[in-house]
Amino acid sequence: MKENRELPEGWEWKRLGDVCDKPQYGYTTSASNEVGGPLFVRTTDITNGMIDWNKVPYCSEPPENKEKYLLHDGDILISRAGSVGSSIVVKNPKDAIFASYLIRFTPTNKIVSDYLGYFLKSQYFITQIGANSNGTTLNGINASNLANIKLPLPPLEIQRKIVGIIDSMREIKSLRENANSIPNQMIQSVFLEMFGNPVNNSRGWNSYKLGELGSWTSGGTPSRSKPEYFQGDIPWFTAGELNDSYIWDSKEKITKEALNSSSAKLFPAETMLIGMYDTAAFKMGVLKNPASSNQACAAFFPKTEVINTFFALYLFKEMKNYFLSKRRGIRQKNLSQKIIKNFEVPVPPINLQQKFAYFVQSIEEIRHTQENSTLIINDMFNQVLDKAFKGELVC
Repeated sequence: MKENRELPEGWEWKRLGDVCDKPQYGYTTSASNEVGGPLFVRTTDITNGMIDWNKVPYCSEPPENKEKYLLHDGDILISRAGSVGSSIVVKNPKDAIFASYLIRFTPTNKIVSDYLGYFLKSQYFITQIGANSNGTTLNGINASNLANIKLPLPPLEIQRKIVGIIDSMREIKSLRENANSIPNQMIQSVFLEMFGNPVNNSRGWNSYKLGELGSWTSGGTPSRSKPEYFQGDIPWFTAGELNDSYIWDSKEKITKEALNSSSAKLFPAETMLIGMYDTAAFKMGVLKNPASSNQACAAFFPKTEVINTFFALYLFKEMKNYFLSKRRGIRQKNLSQKIIKNFEVPVPPINLQQKFAYFVQSIEEIRHTQENSTLIINDMFNQVLDKAFKGELVC
């Protein structure tokens, strides 16, 4: 952010340290689930943009000088490690202190807390912490780096107007995000109404092992020693990219030569990929186009005369927690094709599955429209932030 860029009349360039009291590091101890004493806000508690006080743990060993670390309304917390630069404006805090990987900035009367909070979400701030963090990537940042962050400061009246406009835009963004969850809720509700609870097979449908319902294989990884293998146009999915819905495109793409020289395979559209390892275990995705995957994904080709692909996806989603309880391993909780193929699931008549699949497809059309709307609204929100800190939103 260039400090010599011309600002509107009455605006001036300031540093974060000019408009806040001396920054303060949080308290070092561990979290505890035992009820008692102050709550203990950590980096992980602020990364979603709000603090869910019902999920914040307690402080295992509260400090003798609790007042020093006690959170107050309007405080700014910024993460200095992990999700570096994540920030939040504290609102109506409980009896809570903050952890050592957070840095507190307390705004003075020169700046509105929410104005500063929105600035910390802007690309201007993100660009600056990228330049000031320790290392070429965001490995960490300290209080001194943050205090030197530059920001455009308008008069207080203008700050409040800017906050009001961004608040309104944020409300629209929030309404859109809330609406996006409705299709999943509708599909789940219809599934349970039509088929009952699949975990205990409450409707008494015939049960089959997954190995009986289709064929199974897995993907592979071409040699990383040949970078040209990853310069093709064939989508190549990792388990981390599976989103429990339909998948279109992958981060990496491979060549035909890469397919032919490795255990990677080209799967047809409608193949279901299922993650097998660690945190990606039983994440799922149905291919919309022919694609490949790495070996951490099992590939399932349903016998469509017995089980519909769309029905299978939502059946597996409803049974996911049950499947995960069967994982093996100490450090990593993994599944394998052998374990997965032995899972038993209830299978209703195919005509009922097809009716459900038709309903799902109609809802997916709505979801696709919503996703496009979400992209537009998110882009508008970012444009509003950009204009706000250029002095182009209000005069």
